[in-house]
Amino acid sequence: MAQPRSVARDEAGAPPDGAAFRRALMDIADALHHAEEGIGSMLSLTAANEDASRLIATLVHSPVSAGFSILRWPQSLLPPLGGPDDLEAVAASLLPLADDLPDKARQNIALAAERGGGELAGEAVRSLLGLPLLQPLWLGLDGAQRAEFHVEGLAAALLDLCYERPILIVVENAQWTRGLTGALLDALGNAVEDARLCLLVIRSPAACERPRGWMPPGTARRIVLPAPDGGPTESDGAGRDDPTTHAALLNALRRDRRPERIEWMAHHAPLAGDWALACACARHAGRRAEADCRPADAARHYRDALTALDRLPKTQRNAQRRIDLWTALTRTHAPSGSDAIKAAEKALMLAEDLGDRLRVARALSLLATLRWAGGDLPGARRAGMQALRIWRHTESPGQQVQTLIKLGRGLTEEGRFRHADTILRAAALAAREKACLLPGPTALAPVCIAAHQARCRAELGEPEEALRLARAALAQAEGSGHAPSRALACLHLGWAALTAQRYAVAVEPLKRAVVITETIRLHACQPLVLGALGYALVRTGALNDGASLLLGSREHARMLGIRRHEPQILTWIAEAALLSGQPEDAVRNARDAAGKAAASRQSGDEAWARLALARGLAAQGDFAAALQSLDAAARIAAQRSMAPLLAQCADLRKTVTPA
Repeated sequence: MAQPRSVARDEAGAPPDGAAFRRALMDIADALHHAEEGIGSMLSLTAANEDASRLIATLVHSPVSAGFSILRWPQSLLPPLGGPDDLEAVAASLLPLADDLPDKARQNIALAAERGGGELAGEAVRSLLGLPLLQPLWLGLDGAQRAEFHVEGLAAALLDLCYERPILIVVENAQWTRGLTGALLDALGNAVEDARLCLLVIRSPAACERPRGWMPPGTARRIVLPAPDGGPTESDGAGRDDPTTHAALLNALRRDRRPERIEWMAHHAPLAGDWALACACARHAGRRAEADCRPADAARHYRDALTALDRLPKTQRNAQRRIDLWTALTRTHAPSGSDAIKAAEKALMLAEDLGDRLRVARALSLLATLRWAGGDLPGARRAGMQALRIWRHTESPGQQVQTLIKLGRGLTEEGRFRHADTILRAAALAAREKACLLPGPTALAPVCIAAHQARCRAELGEPEEALRLARAALAQAEGSGHAPSRALACLHLGWAALTAQRYAVAVEPLKRAVVITETIRLHACQPLVLGALGYALVRTGALNDGASLLLGSREHARMLGIRRHEPQILTWIAEAALLSGQPEDAVRNARDAAGKAAASRQSGDEAWARLALARGLAAQGDFAAALQSLDAAARIAAQRSMAPLLAQCADLRKTVTPA
């Protein structure tokens, strides 16, 4: 993004003429009138640069915009060398809205973000504005979570500030939108209808022929200004002129030490015809974008690198680079989406064709993660086991630990607790021996291992060992300061206590888990954490509060599409319904849980669901059906060595079997 301008009042110059200009101004004026009344909107204007500039200049001098604060966010094809990043520039553009001295204005903008989005949204804006940080949890977030809060904080600040005075945001050259600006525009677009805010997004006609950058949603009001008579439509900035000019620029950029130079080199190298440099710079730019949590930019750079590779000789090293680029592209897509799976499968196919075992293992490890995220637990296990066999033969201890953790987690969710416990013990041993070789946040590895071990030991009938492991995981998480690790440890401490029927012990850690997951927006864990706390409250006598949390957790899981957690949550709902004297609801939810668990091969969850179903059927007086469901639960429990479940099955059998 070029440096944004706030409350801009440029010289208007000659006013535009023609019916199209007048209609565009009338449409914008109508949107501004509604925004003043609290009904905001987004407008998508397609216009040549010169016409857009004339229209904006007329608009900012028009009486209709006199009551508005006007922010101009010009987008740029390349990042400014040595300038602030996109969101830092946006944050700086908000300072005149606070109408105070610079230091006080920064504090006021951060307070507006906190009012609208919570503590961490305010902390995010403080970090963008260079203010001292106040919330310790911020230090325990990873890069992706911080990026989400940066976007949320800026959106919250704007939505809060527009109550005092309506705001018009003009986004110029939207076809060049990069970084997290698109995510910010999405957030504002989702909330604009209930705000005193108007978003005017301008794209060039050339960009409409070859779409790129951020695209306004279908709900945006469309305005099109015709291209100048007889004049060519302007380029989107990627014109191909003299290669020698780009080569000269490349030589100058090689001597530049500013980090953003790599994006400039990635842009100029293909125009200079230097395809080897184009590939190298695009790969480097992609890695920079990934590190900065800009997945769309990273994906664009990796695709550019693949395009450059097509122009290079077909050597083994270039074949390896192609595999690495497809592997990197996998990371830029949402884990549960089909695009990520396709990219990982492409990387796997190329690695197998080349006979490169290390790259085969990396692709398999990625596939295991993606299949787990998509709910394909058996597929995740198969891919993980294949990867593990390769890592063991190639003596890659760091990769072994990561794969062992993924396998242990997946086996636990499948209900293969004995096998999972063995795998996790191997992971714990390898992590102790090779901790210095682990990439990424090493504090997370021992927490994950101990937390999942705790669940396994609880299901295998070792409650004291389970609680010890869970408390050890929590102590490690607290020591690391890593917020997601603390949430995971609190969840598993509570879960181990629930499995051991020590319901009062479960309440406090689960309450802490709820606070952390809500504060840091840890969506993947939220439904399960809410459900576990709801069940603990039901079991400790707070039936209404617990039932409300349980129902909320089910809806939250469905909304987020987290299918793995639904069977467990539905089983807890069924047990709660039974305690509340509603056997029909208990039977319906338990049957639903058992069906979903069986379909996803989650045998442990299926066993608990069938026990809950047996209890509900027995409460209805259908003892034959109750025994049938009880037999199924006991059979699975015996196969999976689930001692607490077997004990509860035996207790129920005494009450439903005729003397």
